[in-house]
Amino acid sequence: MKIQAIAAAVMFAFAAPALGEVVKVPLGAPPVIPAANTSAEDADQVRLNAAITVTGDVLRLGDIFSGYLARPEKVVANAPAPGQRAVLSAEWLENLSRTYGLGWRPAGAYDRATVYQPGQTIAQDAIMTAVRGELAGHGLPASFEVAPLAPIAPVTVAMTASTLVGVREAYFDPTTKTFSAVAEIPANDPKAVFVPVRGVAYAVAAVPVLKETAGKNQTITAAMIDIVKVRAELVKVSTITDPAALIGKSPKFMVKAGLPVQETDVVQIRMVDVPVLRVIGTREDKITRDQIAMTTINAADLPANAVLDAADLIGKTPRRTLPAGAPISANDVVLIRKVTVPALAHNVERGKVLTAADLTTTTVTEAQLTNNVLTDDDAIIGRIAQQDLRAGQMIHGFNITRPIVVERGKMVTIVYAVPMMNLTAQGVARDQGGIGDAIRVSNSKSNTVVTAEVIDSNTVRIGPRVSTAQTANTAATSGH
Repeated sequence: MKIQAIAAAVMFAFAAPALGEVVKVPLGAPPVIPAANTSAEDADQVRLNAAITVTGDVLRLGDIFSGYLARPEKVVANAPAPGQRAVLSAEWLENLSRTYGLGWRPAGAYDRATVYQPGQTIAQDAIMTAVRGELAGHGLPASFEVAPLAPIAPVTVAMTASTLVGVREAYFDPTTKTFSAVAEIPANDPKAVFVPVRGVAYAVAAVPVLKETAGKNQTITAAMIDIVKVRAELVKVSTITDPAALIGKSPKFMVKAGLPVQETDVVQIRMVDVPVLRVIGTREDKITRDQIAMTTINAADLPANAVLDAADLIGKTPRRTLPAGAPISANDVVLIRKVTVPALAHNVERGKVLTAADLTTTTVTEAQLTNNVLTDDDAIIGRIAQQDLRAGQMIHGFNITRPIVVERGKMVTIVYAVPMMNLTAQGVARDQGGIGDAIRVSNSKSNTVVTAEVIDSNTVRIGPRVSTAQTANTAATSGH
């Protein structure tokens, strides 16, 4: 009797669902593999099963030990809950072995066993799907979705159990758009877990979204688009609701995955080939064909008045520093033509009559050809320098003058030449001038003042070559 009482007390301890040294381990944690017990030469010798998997509510003697067992079916403890692990300590195992006379003893304090019961997890989404289905019969509109007020912890059930979620006491308030229900997991199971659920309902709309975030200049294709339901309050007037309105377009900057896309977020993409510089272009550089490459770019990113043809760049010069690889505006380049003009070969003093030996040439841009720059040697040779001139200087019309051949007050012959008629008269020069200059001359007989062209030191001519404008300019210069 005494032995039976001791055995009954030990059995009660083994049958307890949460023994002092049985530690539960969360689902997914790796099993604790204890040190292997000393191997037995005899196949019937009792051996510890270090890693134990069970599929029921109880742990049997045959689950823990292998070898010859008189009663392997004997229930010795409750199994851990589905999805949980329990560790059987060396002391607990030794007491169990002693109780049933198995003759097994631990090799050390860490000679232990791990018990695991696999399970099936029912997550929040599955629970809310069942709740929404039940609320549909209690007034929830078909275009509404539901969300819990607080996250719902997943429920794990045994591998042999049903995963069907039952819903009880469902209620929907159409005024406040709130609901309540009780989820039964598994449905109609005596061991079911009851989960109260409270939440809100909201209208949804189906809109196209991107499956993955897309960047600037990335063309959106049909394969990149997914249709999702979002809260109707998030859909604005500018929100794109037709997937066809996205296909072929490109984000202006970046469009995030899973979010409604606004019309202002994308543009119709049109890729064009444009010329760019291979290297940085600087002022005064002349662009050559070898410096130009073609690149493909979205037309929406082109600068105003962009150069589209490489031929429109060749031979031109940047107005400013131009980066390599970037589209170029027509305003950023200018065509610079260079011309060769006469220049002084050395310094020239005022009053010197210029000869061919005084001249050389220099090359300048058209922009440097300001008004009155003389480009013909014939317009310079034989003229007199009106001021000191330096070597290399281009010559302006105001730098030189013709040699004086007619002095003021000199008697000259006035020739009046028109077609079919040639008249002469004597006159007095009222101005001085060189050959080709227009000067004022007074007729000696009539005292009439006319403007005439100097032909030589003794002759002036009145005729079509002397214009009214020349007469007025001469008068203004003389001050008369």
